[in-house]
Amino acid sequence: MPETYAVCLTLEDGTQWKGRSFRPVTSREGEVVFTTSQSGYPQSISDPSYCGQILIFAFPLVNIYGVDRENLESPRPWTTGVLTQHIRRSPLENSLQLEDWLREWDIPLVTSMDCRGLILHLRSRGTLWGRLAAKAEAPEEIPFTDHVARVSPEKIFRQGKGKRRLGILDCGMKEGIARSLLRRGCEVVRFPSNTPAESILAENLSGMILSNGPGDPSVLSGEIATVRKLLGKLPLFGICLGTQILSLACGGSTFKLPYGHRGANQPVQDVLTGQGYVTSQNHGYAIEETSLKETQLEVWFRHLGDGTVEGIRHRDFPALGVQFHPEACPGPRDADHLFDVFLDVAANWKGATQA
Repeated sequence: MPETYAVCLTLEDGTQWKGRSFRPVTSREGEVVFTTSQSGYPQSISDPSYCGQILIFAFPLVNIYGVDRENLESPRPWTTGVLTQHIRRSPLENSLQLEDWLREWDIPLVTSMDCRGLILHLRSRGTLWGRLAAKAEAPEEIPFTDHVARVSPEKIFRQGKGKRRLGILDCGMKEGIARSLLRRGCEVVRFPSNTPAESILAENLSGMILSNGPGDPSVLSGEIATVRKLLGKLPLFGICLGTQILSLACGGSTFKLPYGHRGANQPVQDVLTGQGYVTSQNHGYAIEETSLKETQLEVWFRHLGDGTVEGIRHRDFPALGVQFHPEACPGPRDADHLFDVFLDVAANWKGATQA
């Protein structure tokens, strides 16, 4: 058996959670969150929405099949740390082991921790800030960090060729979103999140995706202002953080969920048709439904667990959004058809496409 080292997670409420690591852990801090996904752990870890977070896996065994690099949601892992009850070495030949992959990026993998007890604690107390270290160390004051600026690309780049040119305001996009559009024969133009609306409109796009990403949407004043300028000039489709930005651009507000929706088994309902779906989700904030009364937005989807808003549609303009991930990765593809819904909306839009 390889040598292991003691690790302690100390939460802001003073509780301590002991584990082991395959290498010494230098101190680092993050928001401690959990996911209930039973597979797709490489996709969760490489999702930029987890930037700045210490991720706990509720499923007790991780690394069953190693790391499938070809299916990652970004080229690198974004979590600050990974916590799991048990880990095994993948038996697959030539498989990249999770520990080796995380070591490349100096991200600690902590095992032998009471993850069930820790998750129950977070469910009762809400999401907490935590510090990973070799011994108990109280976390420092929670800093303000613009994680979107960290995960967004530095320049515009293009993928694929097709008759329809779709833009993506990349706030930390999962690659599965681009893959879903490329499979549908679209050309994809990915913009840094701080791109001015005028530069986006100059690209003669058929529509615009507002991507997922990390952190509190209410602090993204630049992105909100950009979307406000795009409203009515381009068809818009928000996904996760992008939906929250769309809501804020239209005059709505958001709030922080107690412990978020993270997993591949989140039930939602289309309130217009009554159809239910099982969806993949990863967000810590939600739209305040009462704030929509003074906007032109209507509720499109609702979470069947806690009743929160999971989708919105604009009454006047071709603008819609969902809190969940229609591309899944990991998770069920129940909602994959929503990309086609948006492409149909974009194809039928007769409004202005220039500033």
